[in-house]
Amino acid sequence: MPAKSNHLVQRSTTWHVRIDVPADLRHAFGNRRILSKSLKTGDKMLAKTIATQVIGQWKASFRSIRDAKLAKGDAWREELADNAKALGARIDNSLLSAIKNKPHPSDPFFALSEAEQNAKLSEAAADLAKVVALLYRDGATSLPSELIPSLEAAQKGDSIGFLSSALSTLPTAQSQIIARHYNLSPTEAAEALSIAIDPKTYKPKSPISAGAIAAFRQHYESQNDNARTTAVLISKLEAFSSYLTTQVKPLTFDTVAEYLDTISDKRQTRQGHLWALRKWHKYACRYVQTYRDQFAHLPSPFAEHTHARVGKAGGESWEAYTRQEAEQLHAAAVAKGDQELADLIKFACLTGCRIEEIGRISTSTTVFDDNHQPIAFNVEDSKTAAGIRTLPIHPSLLPLYVQRLKQTKDGFLYAAKPDAAGKRLNGPQQRFTKLKKAEGFTDRHVFHSFRSSTATQLEQAGASPLVISSILGHRRGSITFDVYSAGASLGQKAEAIKLLEFNF
Repeated sequence: MPAKSNHLVQRSTTWHVRIDVPADLRHAFGNRRILSKSLKTGDKMLAKTIATQVIGQWKASFRSIRDAKLAKGDAWREELADNAKALGARIDNSLLSAIKNKPHPSDPFFALSEAEQNAKLSEAAADLAKVVALLYRDGATSLPSELIPSLEAAQKGDSIGFLSSALSTLPTAQSQIIARHYNLSPTEAAEALSIAIDPKTYKPKSPISAGAIAAFRQHYESQNDNARTTAVLISKLEAFSSYLTTQVKPLTFDTVAEYLDTISDKRQTRQGHLWALRKWHKYACRYVQTYRDQFAHLPSPFAEHTHARVGKAGGESWEAYTRQEAEQLHAAAVAKGDQELADLIKFACLTGCRIEEIGRISTSTTVFDDNHQPIAFNVEDSKTAAGIRTLPIHPSLLPLYVQRLKQTKDGFLYAAKPDAAGKRLNGPQQRFTKLKKAEGFTDRHVFHSFRSSTATQLEQAGASPLVISSILGHRRGSITFDVYSAGASLGQKAEAIKLLEFNF
């Protein structure tokens, strides 16, 4: 067996290098499971050096094949269906012509034996399959001249029989050509054959293909490490792509407007979907060839859409809880026996953190003093770059913080299993929604409103606006403070945090 570290195996006195071919790429290498090559040396150190180069070339080939396939996306299905329909129409016309103009019995073809006639027809059908291959390869629109004589000879015989024979070979020829050109897997090749046999089985799909979305996700993750933001963006893109496919609609400005109407009439929700779609459009017009060829020269179908500006659909800002309202909600959670939710409310009011920022507080993000007592915590994953910050622990929050540190089993102050989007506290947030509705609060009051409460309390207590921005993790509005300044010190933030007073 080869060593995993260098893929080397010794046969007799000669070293060889080998690598397993990924299952999804084996069809591109003649269904070989392993690539192997003699290094033509018995010197192991030299063999290691050469093997590194060979393995690098093989892995580069793997990447190249995958990248090429992602770039082509699902275009092969539409191309095959269109060509199959066109060739089918030509065959139908030829078949009708053959029925109307049957060859005369005196034609030399009928002097041949039945076996010779069948052989002649099989030869002509095979020639027609070659024609298809040549047309695909060269993009030609007429038959190659060298094949015309044999085809005409067969058609002078039993044209109906010839065309029937040709019909049985054309789908296979078409699907094999497409499979080679697009490097299709065996499963995809089987699908290609079914489309070639019956083009109607292919239903036009969204120009935003699954393969392109996968490549876009990979690209976006290299630009933004917030898992939730990525998940939200991709889900919106997949939803729109699904809409185009199920509704069999083209990607146009009008279609996008219709889609937005099916989503919501609320300005904020519609803008969220357009944000995701514009991100995709900008990426695809640069890196997805099939999409770029179709849309790059046109006005963006995701631009210039209008939304309601007044009324409920126009959107309204979240409304802050007053100190008394925050205390009311905390008491209601305690009364229901939901201590976890009550603690979350206390954390939110005394830190100004988003709920998911609280959910990621752990022993590893806690800042300890020389006596190993917690004094602050780091927010290492936030909605924006400005949200990455260190926050002091409010004196009245410290006992609860220490208690949760001692009780933790997985290192987090709030034990939870992240959902598909990476959210840790989705459950408590849903319970909070029920709680605040039961207490008579409207949709303008959400858990996020506690951040507004914190900001309001700090401002009314006389805290510096720049320190408040540093506590909440907001941009401060100028190059001087946002680019050159490191922000408020931990001591400055600690003094401001102490100004917060809640009766919990």
